[in-house]
Amino acid sequence: MPGLSPHITPLQIRFSDLDRLGHVNNAVFLQYMETSRVEYFNLVLGPRHNWQKFGFVVARNEIDYLLPIYLNDEIFCSTRCLRIGNKSLTIENVIYKKQKRKKLVAARGVGILVAMDYQSMKSIPLPDAWVKKIRDFEKKSLK
Repeated sequence: MPGLSPHITPLQIRFSDLDRLGHVNNAVFLQYMETSRVEYFNLVLGPRHNWQKFGFVVARNEIDYLLPIYLNDEIFCSTRCLRIGNKSLTIENVIYKKQKRKKLVAARGVGILVAMDYQSMKSIPLPDAWVKKIRDFEKKSLK
């Protein structure tokens, strides 16, 4: 299945996520992807990472909406790193919904995150320790 990584976040659909047509509003997909991305980095970078000093800002988001999601759908999001640059990462999120024992791709998103020093409010090169942790995690996901 394209995009499915070992990092999977189950998602809860709230009534307030729905639009007038009864499906999840397009803007909410970004929130679902953000939830999965935050869990991914908490897992990969570890519980001792100081998010008050260093982290990421979103530079770009792109989403392909493929299937509608409704209130009673069972959904989850996979997150993986597609590319590691000097100061940025490309992250892929895929939102799946279960339907008749199948996992269908409801949306696929790609985001570019820039490493930041939150104290100076400037971008920074990706720390070697982060790169190593991400590569180690992604290698495990290929096995």
